[in-house]
Amino acid sequence: MRSKAVGFTLLCTLALVCMFHAPAKAQVEVLEKGLKQPESCENATSITLSGVYSPYSVHLIKAEVSGRINRINAREGEILAAGTPIMEIEHTALERQLHSLKGVLEALSHGQRVLEKNLELLKRKLRRYKKLKAAGHVEEQTVEDVEAQVNNAELALIENRQRQAETKRAIWELKDRIRKSIPSFQRPLYVSQNFKELYETVVPGENLSRLLDVSKAKIHLVLSLACFKVLETRLLRDKTINFSIILPGNRKIETTGKVERLKIDPDNRYLYSYGFDLVFQPVKGLLWGQVVQIRLQP
Repeated sequence: MRSKAVGFTLLCTLALVCMFHAPAKAQVEVLEKGLKQPESCENATSITLSGVYSPYSVHLIKAEVSGRINRINAREGEILAAGTPIMEIEHTALERQLHSLKGVLEALSHGQRVLEKNLELLKRKLRRYKKLKAAGHVEEQTVEDVEAQVNNAELALIENRQRQAETKRAIWELKDRIRKSIPSFQRPLYVSQNFKELYETVVPGENLSRLLDVSKAKIHLVLSLACFKVLETRLLRDKTINFSIILPGNRKIETTGKVERLKIDPDNRYLYSYGFDLVFQPVKGLLWGQVVQIRLQP
């Protein structure tokens, strides 16, 4: 009885996995006239697989600094132009600190030039006094006093350079914090979801926004091991291939794309499967997340 109960529990668990991971299941199904994927694709004239029409990549943006959001540059459903900050976290105080540190660095740089000039004059004076001492015109103590002045000038110059290095490091850290306060990307992205509202306060690690790269589309296709081995040799990485997208009502769209990844799929936690990513230009009329059929001629 106990083994039966365990078996029933495992069946229920598997059923729940299938219910909550329908997209992964849809990817595994082959929809060519309701037939299962053939054991071998060696002699197949075409193979039809189903997959989810997805953006090329998803970027989950998290806060890296603390502060209040004082600007949101794109709302959900809008395209964020390349280089535009996603949202801006208050950093006025950081800007003031940066301005102050730049002034300190400028003063230290000017002080270094003065110290270097003073050190050079003292070294000349020391050389002259040593010649005078050799001629018997000055005492040993006078030379020692000048040597002490040279040593002090060298120490002051070293200290100045250390302070400059520390100030430059502080400036770099401030610039990095300011950069993190205004995160941006160098390509246009679609704003899928903003997790925070204007004037809310955030701390490091909190989700700010989810962005989608919709410049290209991607469909992940899963195959049997036999078919994977065939396509692995025929669908070369970055080689343009022709394929068809089959929509409800038998509407067919002919297009081209490239195989970007050809590998064992590590993302499917519930099925150790084989597959690849098919990357192509977005198709008008298709909705992100829509399950479609892909027909290939292997």
